[in-house]
Amino acid sequence: MEHYELRLLADYVPTAAELPQAINTWRRPTPLAVGGELEQDERGEVVFAEIVPPVLGGVDEELRKVVVVLDGQETGKYVSLSGVRTSLMAPPKDRVWAGRLFSFGTPRNTNPLLNTTLKYKQNVTVACLAGPTVAITQPYHVRLWGNVYKASELPTAFNGGVMQFPTYLADTARRRTVNINKAAIPINADTWLTLPGGKDQAIPKINPFARYAYNLLATDGMQGDHQLRFQTGGVAEEQEDMYFEFDDLDALFIEGLGIAPANDVLFPLGLGSLARTGMRIAGDYHPKGPTTRLSLYPTDVNSNQLNYGLFPLTVNTLPLVPPLDVYIAVPKLERPYLIWNEIGFVVVRDDGTVPVPANTIVAALTGIRIEMRG
Repeated sequence: MEHYELRLLADYVPTAAELPQAINTWRRPTPLAVGGELEQDERGEVVFAEIVPPVLGGVDEELRKVVVVLDGQETGKYVSLSGVRTSLMAPPKDRVWAGRLFSFGTPRNTNPLLNTTLKYKQNVTVACLAGPTVAITQPYHVRLWGNVYKASELPTAFNGGVMQFPTYLADTARRRTVNINKAAIPINADTWLTLPGGKDQAIPKINPFARYAYNLLATDGMQGDHQLRFQTGGVAEEQEDMYFEFDDLDALFIEGLGIAPANDVLFPLGLGSLARTGMRIAGDYHPKGPTTRLSLYPTDVNSNQLNYGLFPLTVNTLPLVPPLDVYIAVPKLERPYLIWNEIGFVVVRDDGTVPVPANTIVAALTGIRIEMRG
């Protein structure tokens, strides 16, 4: 009998004793508390998360960060999800506009660049951080979904049971390719954590990547390139850093890019004087425009091409129905960008009239992280 099917892997709602959650504090429930324990002969992979954010009287509370914890190890270096309503990166599946759900990878797949799901063999849970300005008083809800396999089922579930290496990543927009050389890996209970998304991988390591960043500094008010860079104080912590200075042993394949207001008080005008957002890689702007000023994506308040997070929807009925919380996933780029052996970073620009104030916008990146060093 086949046991592998999409199922709920972990389910967390803070208890009354865990609320309120003070600013800058974590909640780290045990795997037992969230139903995240496996039997000894089972292996699991996390495919996607769902977060129902805390809201009080229509006002966002600050679930700043949600991190998946696999076999006791936090994955925030690779996956760090915003849990605030306006910049929600993993909304409930039934509230995602057009069904464009963000996932960590494709389960039951032998392509190592598709099967980047988060893998574990003992247990899974989450860690949830309250932000620095607003405490959490209302319950929130975090769910992890994925597959669980009996050890004997793995070869069948994975179509013969071999992860297909070597492989490569191709940036067709910039005509760049990075080869990922590794021997093919048999898929079984003993090798499970050495597969992409597992904590015991040999180099090159392949992991899913998802990150948000608040602008800790205001823009210059003169259409200058504003960086969300940890080293220069542009973001609060290293896990929000969107400046990547890589040699030939590190790479990031950027598949999604988004920009949203920081909270509901600012929505929908919270983008303020923001004008454009995009990437600068090896000195070039992406997407390119006829001039430097016209490069990057338009992301102003009237036409945000990279909008994600909260998308209030009002039903046209009588009597009027209050706005429904519908969400937009972090937009997928038409063609992904590869940062490898070069410097690449997210660029935001204001419209040249007034600065975009600090802590009013939240950028998001999704993709694949490659590490070729020990």
